[in-house]
Amino acid sequence: MTSTALTAPPEHRRTFSEVLEDLARRPGPKVTLGEIVEAFGERGFGALILIVALISLFPWPPGSKAILSIPIILLALELAFQRDRVWLPAWTLSRSLSRETFAQALRRLMAPIRFVERLSKPRMPWLTGEIADVVTGLTCVFLAVMMALPVPFGDLLPGVTLIVLGLGVMQRDGVAILLGALGAVACVIYLFLVWAAVTAAVAAIGDWAGRAF
Repeated sequence: MTSTALTAPPEHRRTFSEVLEDLARRPGPKVTLGEIVEAFGERGFGALILIVALISLFPWPPGSKAILSIPIILLALELAFQRDRVWLPAWTLSRSLSRETFAQALRRLMAPIRFVERLSKPRMPWLTGEIADVVTGLTCVFLAVMMALPVPFGDLLPGVTLIVLGLGVMQRDGVAILLGALGAVACVIYLFLVWAAVTAAVAAIGDWAGRAF
């Protein structure tokens, strides 16, 4: 009779969804960032960027998005500087989410996650090599900073783009990287439009105040 230990897939061969399901089934009331880092191992950069960006899309109190952007910035810089393994400061590794909330969200997201897994595969290696990782990492830094800014609806687009780029890094999928690059361009355009609107509004208020007084 074959034992479970012999039939279980090696850690590096488990899919993204299998690792997430294992995290949801583990004992304990909280899922910590450190636990996620350990679970994904050498695939941690893309997986963690994806997960933290996904968590950032949940409803959070004001200011929480800025805190969540910090580990993404650190991970993205490590990716850009070609580190082999994930390193995060101890205080970020202790950040946690209710395991029940994690499991509930995972149940809703598992179908699309598995669908994307079936579509995603290593391809277009020129978009997933060492030089490309530098560009992708710096792009993720920009997106994480934008996510933390007090811009109206300014966290959704960079959050989704970070998810796509994280998937591309984890799966070595150049198509996902390319889609993430297009999302980053859209983020730049959105920031420019918001800046232009705010500048025009301030100028209009100043003009009105000048005429009124």
